[in-house]
Amino acid sequence: MLTNYLILELSPDASDEEIRKHYLQKVKRYSPEREPEMFRRITLAYEGLKDKRNRVRGEVFGGLSAQDYDSALRSLADARTLKRRRAGLGELMKAEKTE
Repeated sequence: MLTNYLILELSPDASDEEIRKHYLQKVKRYSPEREPEMFRRITLAYEGLKDKRNRVRGEVFGGLSAQDYDSALRSLADARTLKRRRAGLGELMKAEKTE
Protein backbone atom coordinates (compact mmCIF):
# COMPACT_ATOMS: atom_id res chain seq x y z
CA MET A 1 0.00 0.00 0.00
CA LEU A 2 2.80 2.40 0.87
CA THR A 3 4.40 1.58 -2.46
CA ASN A 4 1.41 3.06 -4.29
CA TYR A 5 1.78 6.35 -2.43
CA LEU A 6 5.51 6.45 -3.17
CA ILE A 7 5.03 5.78 -6.88
CA LEU A 8 2.53 8.63 -7.16
CA GLU A 9 4.62 10.82 -4.80
CA LEU A 10 1.76 11.33 -2.35
CA SER A 11 1.31 11.38 1.39
CA PRO A 12 -0.99 8.73 2.89
CA ASP A 13 -3.56 11.37 3.84
CA ALA A 14 -4.00 12.61 0.25
CA SER A 15 -7.52 13.36 -0.96
CA ASP A 16 -9.19 11.77 -3.99
CA GLU A 17 -8.59 14.93 -6.01
CA GLU A 18 -4.87 15.01 -5.13
CA ILE A 19 -4.50 11.34 -6.08
CA ARG A 20 -6.15 11.92 -9.45
CA LYS A 21 -4.07 15.07 -10.09
CA HIS A 22 -0.77 13.31 -9.34
CA TYR A 23 -1.80 10.32 -11.44
CA LEU A 24 -2.54 12.51 -14.48
CA GLN A 25 0.76 14.37 -14.07
CA LYS A 26 2.69 11.08 -13.93
CA VAL A 27 0.86 9.63 -16.93
CA LYS A 28 1.76 12.71 -18.97
CA ARG A 29 5.41 12.39 -17.96
CA TYR A 30 5.70 8.62 -18.49
CA SER A 31 3.77 7.71 -21.62
CA PRO A 32 3.21 4.04 -22.48
CA GLU A 33 5.16 4.38 -25.71
CA ARG A 34 8.34 5.72 -24.11
CA GLU A 35 8.37 4.00 -20.71
CA PRO A 36 5.83 1.16 -20.63
CA GLU A 37 7.07 -0.37 -17.36
CA MET A 38 6.78 2.87 -15.40
CA PHE A 39 3.39 3.58 -16.98
CA ARG A 40 2.19 0.15 -15.86
CA ARG A 41 3.42 0.74 -12.30
CA ILE A 42 1.74 4.17 -12.16
CA THR A 43 -1.55 2.74 -13.42
CA LEU A 44 -1.47 -0.12 -10.91
CA ALA A 45 -0.73 2.35 -8.10
CA TYR A 46 -3.63 4.53 -9.13
CA GLU A 47 -5.98 1.53 -9.33
CA GLY A 48 -5.09 0.73 -5.73
CA LEU A 49 -5.68 4.28 -4.50
CA LYS A 50 -8.39 5.70 -6.74
CA ASP A 51 -11.29 5.30 -4.31
CA LYS A 52 -11.78 5.02 -0.58
CA ARG A 53 -12.85 1.36 -0.73
CA ASN A 54 -9.61 0.30 -2.45
CA ARG A 55 -7.51 2.31 0.02
CA VAL A 56 -9.21 0.72 3.04
CA ARG A 57 -8.87 -2.75 1.52
CA GLY A 58 -5.17 -2.10 0.91
CA GLU A 59 -4.61 -0.86 4.44
CA VAL A 60 -6.32 -3.91 5.93
CA PHE A 61 -4.98 -6.62 3.62
CA GLY A 62 -1.92 -4.92 2.08
CA GLY A 63 0.60 -6.62 4.36
CA LEU A 64 -0.57 -10.06 3.25
CA SER A 65 0.66 -9.62 -0.33
CA ALA A 66 4.40 -9.66 0.48
CA GLN A 67 5.91 -13.13 0.75
CA ASP A 68 8.93 -12.03 2.72
CA TYR A 69 10.61 -8.87 3.97
CA ASP A 70 13.25 -8.81 1.23
CA SER A 71 10.69 -8.62 -1.57
CA ALA A 72 8.67 -6.01 0.36
CA LEU A 73 11.76 -3.82 0.82
CA ARG A 74 12.72 -4.28 -2.83
CA SER A 75 9.28 -3.15 -3.98
CA LEU A 76 9.47 -0.07 -1.72
CA ALA A 77 12.92 0.80 -3.04
CA ASP A 78 11.75 0.40 -6.64
CA ALA A 79 8.80 2.71 -6.01
CA ARG A 80 10.95 5.81 -5.65
CA THR A 81 12.62 7.35 -8.65
CA LEU A 82 16.05 8.71 -7.94
CA LYS A 83 16.67 12.33 -8.76
CA ARG A 84 20.21 13.50 -9.32
CA ARG A 85 21.12 16.97 -8.25
CA ARG A 86 24.18 18.93 -7.34
CA ALA A 87 24.61 20.23 -3.83
CA GLY A 88 24.98 23.97 -3.53
CA LEU A 89 27.88 25.67 -1.76
CA GLY A 90 25.74 26.57 1.25
CA GLU A 91 24.64 22.96 1.65
CA LEU A 92 28.24 21.72 1.44
CA MET A 93 29.43 24.25 4.00
CA LYS A 94 26.61 23.28 6.35
CA ALA A 95 27.48 19.59 5.99
CA GLU A 96 31.13 20.31 6.73
CA LYS A 97 30.23 22.13 9.96
CA THR A 98 28.11 19.26 11.27
CA GLU A 99 30.85 16.66 10.84
